[in-house]
Amino acid sequence: MKKNNKGFSLVELIVVVLIMAIIAVALAPQVMKWVENSRVSSDLQTSASIENACILALTEESAFNCVKDGGYEIIIKKDKDSGDVTHAYKIKPSGGTPVLLHNGDQELEDDLFWQNFIKVGNFESFDAFEEATTIKSTPKNGSDIVIDVHVYEGGYTFSDLEGVIANDLGVS
Repeated sequence: MKKNNKGFSLVELIVVVLIMAIIAVALAPQVMKWVENSRVSSDLQTSASIENACILALTEESAFNCVKDGGYEIIIKKDKDSGDVTHAYKIKPSGGTPVLLHNGDQELEDDLFWQNFIKVGNFESFDAFEEATTIKSTPKNGSDIVIDVHVYEGGYTFSDLEGVIANDLGVS
């Protein structure tokens, strides 16, 4: 009588599982790097879209006239400890102290620069802007991650992803 064994023995299954575990352990650090690189890449795209929206918003005369008397500051920050992302919008009157605007409140909706910024950035509202501009990178070296944009009459200063890539893109 002939035995018809179709399948794998327990030893064969254990060997395959062991080989897969070794491969997974060897690849895990590389996969983690890929994931973090994709997060940084996403944040770079977010910061570039904010920069482009600022440039385009300044092309409309009524929005530019709002900037002439001082400027604005957009700060998006990811806390190193909690990982919470916060947005701050400030009007910077010329020679005065910056005034914090409230997210999505009437103050922002009545401001021509912010209206134009939202329109040219293809954001439906200020809430949509906040959702679209979250920071996904992981804070490194014990510092917060910050996207900081200063818009003023002479142009803008754009600091790109402090805490991940400490790199000032320059002044126009």
